[in-house]
Formats: sequence, C-alpha cells, structure tokens
Amino acid sequence: MKIELSSWNQDDIFFLTQYANNPNVWNTLRDSFPHPYTQKNAEEWIALNIYSNPVTNFSIRVDGIVTGAAGFILKSDVYRKNAEIGYWLGEPYWRKGIATEAIHQLVTFIFSNFDIVRIYAEVFSNNPASMKALQKNGFHEEAIHRNAITKNNLLLDAHIWVKFRPGI
Repeated sequence: MKIELSSWNQDDIFFLTQYANNPNVWNTLRDSFPHPYTQKNAEEWIALNIYSNPVTNFSIRVDGIVTGAAGFILKSDVYRKNAEIGYWLGEPYWRKGIATEAIHQLVTFIFSNFDIVRIYAEVFSNNPASMKALQKNGFHEEAIHRNAITKNNLLLDAHIWVKFRPGI
C-alpha cells in the first residue's frame, strides 16, 4: 500500500465528495467543514487549492486514490513559528495506519520547507484514534481544554497535541 500526500486536481472531485460526505467524518471536524458535503463543495475546495503557493492542503492518496485530506495553517504575528495541522480520512480507510503515515509526511514537509519550530493539532475528545496517530509521530499532549468544543449539541474537550522541531 503506497501512501502519499499530493496536490489536488480536478480528477479528485468524485472521491473527495464520496469520502467527505459522511457524518462519521464530519463529527470529528470543525463545523466549517461542510455537511452534507456536495460535489459543489469539492469543486470549490479544489479550485481554492489547485494553484496555491505555497501548497498547504494536500490529498491523502492510497495507491493513487484520494482517501482523505491533510493540511496546515501557518500562524502569524507572535505565533509565526507555529503551524496547526489537520487531517481526515474516508471511513473505509480508518485503522489501517494511513493517518499515521500522512501525519509523518506532513510534519516532514513542514519542518523541511518552513521556519516553524512548533506543530500542533487540536483533536476532539471523541477521536482517540487521531490522538494515537499523533502520538505515534512523536507528538505529546500539551493541554486539554475542558468543554471547549460544541459539536452536535454536545460539549467535548479539545486535546492539544504538539511536536517541536528536532533540537528545540
């Protein structure tokens, strides 16, 4: 199984729509992630990212097929040495080590191409598999923000996981 991060292209619309339009995926993501996820949402996402420079959002591919997404936000002002990562996988690809490998590739890309010393992820308490994938990549839990998230009318904790540039 070949796992890789790749730039988005127009051919990705079908698989992006198929895997993103899933309430089980949406339940672990911020509300800004559309639900239901339509073909129009996929077209807009790809149009937004197809020519970005620098590239900060990638498709996660398994043997060439889009299975999810991973990306990062470069922070600014006093947080300019930070990047926040996010990722998701289509449900048929859960529990196969794909997220762990995608995180590894994303972190390597960020540290290799940007003057970042701290990468972090905010994970909802209803997503222990994501926390495990971060831990396997050398992230450690830095904080828990109690009852910080409201998702589906439920209060959830936000777990902040961090990894520092080697040598820091």
